Amino acid sequence: CGASLALVDGGHRAACGGCGRLHFPRTDAAIIVIVEHGDACLLGRQTAWRPRQYSTLAGFVEPGESLADAVRREVREETGVEVLDCDFHSSQPWPFPSSLMLGFTATAAGRAIKLADGELEDARWFTAQEIVDGLRDGTLHVSTPLSISYRLIEHWLRTRAGIELSTLSRAG
Repeated sequence: CGASLALVDGGHRAACGGCGRLHFPRTDAAIIVIVEHGDACLLGRQTAWRPRQYSTLAGFVEPGESLADAVRREVREETGVEVLDCDFHSSQPWPFPSSLMLGFTATAAGRAIKLADGELEDARWFTAQEIVDGLRDGTLHVSTPLSISYRLIEHWLRTRAGIELSTLSRAG
């Protein structure tokens, strides 16, 4: 009806002051993915992050795009790496207004990296041992244990190398 809306239920709904109708804010999907090839996983870093911090790759799902296609596109756009297949891992609310982060594991066709869209400062392949050594000696940082990126890296280390990320003294 065009009347003013008032946010209710902590912003999860908006109530119309004229007709009383409830509106539900839109939720935008974003993907985050740990990509593997052989004995290594692909991690990237943005310039704004603290030194030596690397993370899994992420990006928004475009309108009309499947989640698997978004994984393939984002990895290709950011690193030039082609993804063969991907599987859903987990999800997490993401406070980049009204977003839902959907986590995936994926397998790459090869390891050639070509940073393309300027979003990443660096991207590289890490073996499990390189991650372990880097976290222990402080030459590598990953996201907080509250993040889905951390959970994806943790899952990869556990399933590929039997290593628990939480046991590493300098993880985070």
